[in-house]
Amino acid sequence: MLLNEEERRFLSYLHLRGGSAYLSEIRRALNLPHTSAWRMARRLSNLGLISIAKVRNGRRELLKVLLRRRL
Repeated sequence: MLLNEEERRFLSYLHLRGGSAYLSEIRRALNLPHTSAWRMARRLSNLGLISIAKVRNGRRELLKVLLRRRL
């Protein structure tokens, strides 16, 4: 499986955060546009590397990204 540099950075950031982070956090940390971050998360999820869960935070619904495998 070939991952590009941004996908490796995405997984590395998740690993550094203990395996979970909100997609908005990852987006800001990696300086990614919203759509690019979402597409990347969806691709990594389809590859079985992460899982995505919707989480309610007050009135907002956030996407929580969880690392599925150890790097």
